[in-house]
Amino acid sequence: MSLLSIKTLYGAALLSICAAAWAQPVPAAAYTHALPASSVSFSATQMGVPMKGHFKTLTTQIDFMPGDLAKSHVEVAVQSASVDAGSAQTNALLAGADWLAAKADPQARFVSSQFTPDGPGRYWVSGTFSVKDHSQPLRVQVSTHPDGKDLIMDAAFTLDRTAFGLGTGSWADTSVVAAAIAVQVHLVVSPQ
Repeated sequence: MSLLSIKTLYGAALLSICAAAWAQPVPAAAYTHALPASSVSFSATQMGVPMKGHFKTLTTQIDFMPGDLAKSHVEVAVQSASVDAGSAQTNALLAGADWLAAKADPQARFVSSQFTPDGPGRYWVSGTFSVKDHSQPLRVQVSTHPDGKDLIMDAAFTLDRTAFGLGTGSWADTSVVAAAIAVQVHLVVSPQ
């Protein structure tokens, strides 16, 4: 057998092996752990002045598989009593009965029901948002990008506080505190 024939056979065998390897399905990464860098923050307007805050205690249950959205699920919950808006007095007010009612309903949470693709690295996530014993459907856009082996998932949406009974009594007046509350969710998630 000539050297040319051996090279041709070797090349054909190598191509067959590569083709077989490429034909095997590559398992998509499943992201199941939220890392401590994750956060939920918010901003509101009181008497025309912006106010910002965040929650110090965040828990998640996540099973995000970009290659199998039908099996993907995310639940994000914050401990209402962990609210931090910059002062002890404001924190106590926000955790109290007029606002988050942390004693009666300790968590505000979002539970997904469906992921829908919306272009590269973007998804619409439908689900239910619950706080202060009120629940409403919520659909948010989530953008994702890799960070080493981890994945960043960011969402920003606006809640109408009046739909959830947030700010009752003397706080019900939306000229004092605007109805719109902007919420930002930043999840840093790692694979199994």
